[in-house]
Amino acid sequence: MNSKLRYYFLCLCCLFIQFAHAQEKELAGTVTEGGMPLPGVTVLIQGTQQGVQTDLDGKYTLKVKQGDVLVFSFIGMKEVKYKVTNSSVFNVEMTAEENMLEAVVVTALGIKRDKKKLGYSSQEVKGETLAGAGESNAVNALSGNVAGLQVTAPSTMGGSTRIVLRGVKSVVGNNQPLIVIDGIPLDNSNFADTNMQRGAGGRDYGDGSADINPDDIESVTVLKGGPASALYGNRGGNGVIIYTTKSAKNGRTVIEFNSGLAFESVNIMPRLQTQYGGGSTETFRKQEINGKTYNISEYILDESWGPKLDGTPYLPWYAFDPEFEQDYMKEVPWVKAKNDVKSFFNTGVTYNQSVSIAKSFKESNIRMSFNNNVTEGIVPNSKLQRNNFTLNASTQLSEQLKAETNINYVYTKGFNRPEIGYGDNSVAERFFQWGQRQLDFNKLKDYKLANGSQRSWNRTAWDNGMPAYSDNPYWVVYENTAQDVRNRLFGNVKLTYNFTDNLYAVGTVYGDRYDLSIEERVAVGSQSIPSFQVTKRNVSEYNYEGRLHYDAQFNEIGFNAFVGVNRSEKRNDFVRGESVGGLNLPNLYNLDNSVSAAKATNRFIHSRTNSIFGSASVNYREFAFLEGTVRTDWFSTVKQSVTYPSLTGTFIFSNVLRDVDWLSFGKIRLGWAQVGNDTDPYRTNDYYRLNGPFLDQPTYALENTANNPDLKPELMTTKEIGLEAAFLNNRIGFEVSYYEINTQDLITRVQYDAATGFSYRWMNAGDMRNRGIEATVNVTPIQTTDFSWQVTWNIAKNKNTLTRLAEGVESVEIARAPFRVSLQGKIGETYGQIYGTDYVYVDHGNKKIGADGLYLASEVKALGSYLPDYNMGIRNSFRYKNLNIGILIDMQKGGKYFSTTHMYGMYSGMLEETAADNIRETGLILDGVKEDGTRNDQVISAIDWAKGYNSTVDRQNVFDADYVKLREITLGYDLPTKWLGPFKGITLSLYARNLFTWNLAWKGMDPEMASYGSGNIQAIEGASLPSTRSYGMNVKFKI
Repeated sequence: MNSKLRYYFLCLCCLFIQFAHAQEKELAGTVTEGGMPLPGVTVLIQGTQQGVQTDLDGKYTLKVKQGDVLVFSFIGMKEVKYKVTNSSVFNVEMTAEENMLEAVVVTALGIKRDKKKLGYSSQEVKGETLAGAGESNAVNALSGNVAGLQVTAPSTMGGSTRIVLRGVKSVVGNNQPLIVIDGIPLDNSNFADTNMQRGAGGRDYGDGSADINPDDIESVTVLKGGPASALYGNRGGNGVIIYTTKSAKNGRTVIEFNSGLAFESVNIMPRLQTQYGGGSTETFRKQEINGKTYNISEYILDESWGPKLDGTPYLPWYAFDPEFEQDYMKEVPWVKAKNDVKSFFNTGVTYNQSVSIAKSFKESNIRMSFNNNVTEGIVPNSKLQRNNFTLNASTQLSEQLKAETNINYVYTKGFNRPEIGYGDNSVAERFFQWGQRQLDFNKLKDYKLANGSQRSWNRTAWDNGMPAYSDNPYWVVYENTAQDVRNRLFGNVKLTYNFTDNLYAVGTVYGDRYDLSIEERVAVGSQSIPSFQVTKRNVSEYNYEGRLHYDAQFNEIGFNAFVGVNRSEKRNDFVRGESVGGLNLPNLYNLDNSVSAAKATNRFIHSRTNSIFGSASVNYREFAFLEGTVRTDWFSTVKQSVTYPSLTGTFIFSNVLRDVDWLSFGKIRLGWAQVGNDTDPYRTNDYYRLNGPFLDQPTYALENTANNPDLKPELMTTKEIGLEAAFLNNRIGFEVSYYEINTQDLITRVQYDAATGFSYRWMNAGDMRNRGIEATVNVTPIQTTDFSWQVTWNIAKNKNTLTRLAEGVESVEIARAPFRVSLQGKIGETYGQIYGTDYVYVDHGNKKIGADGLYLASEVKALGSYLPDYNMGIRNSFRYKNLNIGILIDMQKGGKYFSTTHMYGMYSGMLEETAADNIRETGLILDGVKEDGTRNDQVISAIDWAKGYNSTVDRQNVFDADYVKLREITLGYDLPTKWLGPFKGITLSLYARNLFTWNLAWKGMDPEMASYGSGNIQAIEGASLPSTRSYGMNVKFKI
């Protein structure tokens, strides 16, 4: 009996094994697009991590079981699913997504929608585009990639980025769009004071956009106008930039490691003359020392109108310190420097390392990433470090309830971010505006004596080493230092509950909080007063939001609607302590070391906004769409509540013209919306601030600007029309938009009757209009299996006009430069006009010359606005098998800037123009006519001519801000599958940014470096560091 049982059991096992082998089989096939093999397609068994990629011939082989579902996916292609049958061969023909016109994009409040249905303008940029260029700032990387988006990169290491969409719409504060990352409104403040922004000196500690890690970004959606951003209410007036981060994909576990190395070098800087040295005359001073007569320079003078650099022996500035025996009282030839200004700057280096792991479970997904980015700047002793930690997770708690969270922690530490503008610690000012051209920078490196005192070239006298005007630049960067630390935590928690297939609710809490600590030092022995300053800020915003959605289809009519509520709470706490009158002891940086009692400043700002909002849209047969939204905000900053409505309509005419073979897609859209902009807190009621003590008693004082209880939020009304189309199976496509934006009740500070005790008052004092056109064209000239070429062209033109000011208000002053000019707005003019003196023109445009042989100056007038006429970007993308090449050209036409560097560089004899064509020996005759109308023939000296740049015509220092830049080149290579071994993918890449710049009005200045900070004060160049070009390499492993 037992033997029979054993026999039956053995037969059963054999049958089971045979059945199991019969169930598992090998499936093979070829994946094609347009009949041509498609390599690199991912083939996965749904619900597992088992899969392969197609080879260079588009072929795949995979062990499967009958009933398995295979998923074929490839970027830019529609996903294909196949249920395994008895067949052992399955060939797949994949089709492209219908370009960006058919893509799903993230819209207001993080809601994903089909782009083809939208009644407003939006543009998406893929995360690969941002990360591929090696730019560590995810906002800077958008430059040239989005029509209508103007990005002005920071003029210093880790500085603020100015972003403007569709022109300036407000006259105070800034015009930056709202930045949203995974639904979280990100505080993008920078704390650059007015002095720094107007070019009067300071350090730029960056803004919130620098906290976004490009390696974590899946996509960026730019909502350009009021109809697109109306659901954000008062925060949507300047548009919205929405970042969506990467998350785990269903059925996959992916580990990625990314390592990059980049170098940065000086690119554009003022061109300095090398023929004459320091001094005021062409002869040396004579000085008898220990019975011997020497030639000496005018060390105290920071100008270069001195003797010709002809090799004459003289005593240099470093010859008077006995402890430097090799140089003490030794003459050297008066020649141009072997190590000039450029040798001061380092080759900057950036190290970028990141790792991420994404894991998908049956009901949950999680992705974690860590990034370390370290930059050593071009200015010696400067460094910036940023660490990002990101967590994305979601889980299906039940059939109806889903939970999601996103958490980001960012640690940023900066050391010695360079000072920019016209300030005591600005090396750019001391290099390009003032100085002596014979200085050898190798000698300047010995900047300190054994007793700790400074060695400066700018000696008060040959026997007095105290600096007169300029510190040694190495003293500046090693002794007058600054450091900053920012800790930031932002994220969200989201719950979604499905009541039915049509009805669901979403509840979300968004939070963004950071603290910023800054210390700034000026050492004892510096030319300016020694000081120590400590600043601490705590900034937070919390949003509590709930929405109820209903989606339904009624025969040929689709309906979608939602309503929601939001409460936003913001805080900004600030405390500063600073020394007064200097420091008692050197190298002791503590407020107790202040000569006089240290000064303390403390401020708390708190605001709240309560909102309700809703949206409803209907569509007929997926070709006619109508959508309306409304939002009402109640502010703590002003009395009135404001309601913001929008209405859009879309007609997809390609769904009607289905018989037109060459038309792939076509739609026309119309939009109208009202959005707003509230004001800063505490502008509606006057308040007292604590003033200095009097007779040991505290005193209080009003500000010099009166507040206004009747202040209203600004209101922006947008009208927009757009056309989108694609042809020839999406090989050619375009999107064009025309818009008009009218801003009412502009909030600004105006002059006030002094009899009231105030100098200014906050008012709703004007209106402004922006009209513009934007276009994006996509063309694929070549598309084969092995080779493709795609071209994307963006162009935008905007015309801004200040249309009204309140009665009695003639102009709005935006800022006044440290010297000569101001920024203003006047009725009928483009905002941001530079006001200064012009040439006096007579018949036929001739310039009028005065009796002294110099140009005559006109009265103060508008010299041009800093706003550009248009911006344009052209991206060419090439693919040859596994090799990808990208080239981006970025262009700006129009706009002006005023250069203090040019003005004082001419005045002091530093710039090459002051020594060109032998004019210091021969003099020159200015082109123009004399007051009697005859052609000018008066010879003037070079020094009189050059110093006139600071005393006569301001237009001489105002330049066009045009440029054409080779913004970006990228080259990437995906290693073939057969070389990967245990890896799922390995990508090697090279990249370069800002390699070349053309069409500059002044070759010595990059117009993007002529502005500081992200506010409305722009185009007043005080003293800018050179622009840079960068180039690097990167390797990415996928496991």
